[in-house]
Amino acid sequence: MIFDFPKLVLLPTLAIALGAGCTDDPATPAGPGAAGASAAGTGSAAVSSAVAAITGFNGGTVTGTATFSKAGATDVTVTVSLTNCVAGKAYPVHIHAGTSCADAMSQGDHWGPARGEGIPSVTCTGTTGTSTLTRAATDPTLAWTIGGDAATNVVGHAFVVHAPDVPMMPPRIGCGVIAMK
Repeated sequence: MIFDFPKLVLLPTLAIALGAGCTDDPATPAGPGAAGASAAGTGSAAVSSAVAAITGFNGGTVTGTATFSKAGATDVTVTVSLTNCVAGKAYPVHIHAGTSCADAMSQGDHWGPARGEGIPSVTCTGTTGTSTLTRAATDPTLAWTIGGDAATNVVGHAFVVHAPDVPMMPPRIGCGVIAMK
């Protein structure tokens, strides 16, 4: 299966630390579809934005945010901003199935099969980098929601940054749990 993703527009950005990270913060939902997330068909409105505050993991120093926003009636856009990264290097980023950043086991594997994939790698300009992707809900195998059905809800999943230039099994160097904004 071939996916056609939009080209990246890379812009320098100043990422703002949100003070949240990979902790067992009781304000962070325990997992996808957790309390506070409105399920599809319940009559409550879906949340329009969510954010993962990315902090270093496993000795990594990369930080930043992955901000998910509702775009139009059904599409979700993610904007990834990284700091403390190496200029010119492409950092693979993915949504993982896990619900915590405590360790690699808690982060789980890639959310998928393809649902958490397809986010373009973030190529850093200077020590910052930005990548944006709109995930259209017209393909149910790839749809994302914010606070929607548990199968498509990004909230509660771990957002992971991998090391650049490692072709097979790149180590995880940054992580943040996606929480409603």
